[in-house]
Amino acid sequence: MKKSLEFYLKHKTIFLIIIMLFFINCNKNKKQAKTSNKNLSIENIEKPDTITRAKLTSKIIEPKGNQVFSNSKKLHTLKWESGYILDLIEVSKCDESADAIAKYSLEKKIENIITEEDSFTIRFRTLENCCSNFLCEAELNDQTLNIIYHSFGFQCSCKCLFTLTYRFNFNESFNDINIERTVIKNVIVNGDKNSKTEFK
Repeated sequence: MKKSLEFYLKHKTIFLIIIMLFFINCNKNKKQAKTSNKNLSIENIEKPDTITRAKLTSKIIEPKGNQVFSNSKKLHTLKWESGYILDLIEVSKCDESADAIAKYSLEKKIENIITEEDSFTIRFRTLENCCSNFLCEAELNDQTLNIIYHSFGFQCSCKCLFTLTYRFNFNESFNDINIERTVIKNVIVNGDKNSKTEFK
């Protein structure tokens, strides 16, 4: 007992330093645990940008009537990478006579392509639901111009024949910077290869 007391007195400073280091280390671990818990709290977790149903429905505008899908990615690419602008669309009244539909064998058929100095017009026929409206766009892949329409609206119990006309203008900014427009060799309607027509 006497020896251990003497040993303690001789090495008192070392014991005190060891005890102090032990307490400092414990205190440090507690602070780190608190910090990590704080960092994991719900308030500090980054949340992805979410859109509620209310926000989503308020931003979507339902198309009405026949129109060019002017903000579509396909038309943007067609204008700025290929040099063509879908400027105008026209849709005839549907012909629901049995005679017209009986004579019309193909679902989609290009009637004519008219080229002018700074534009061209493509007219085609298609069989669709009688109550359809059309949202129109186009894209150019491998020198084939794909005329695209999305039919929408009420569903009637009949099909009838529509004639659609698309007018394309040339993007004049291609001339300003001396870049050639992409060459068009063929035209198809809604990706239907049976409607393929040579572009002249």
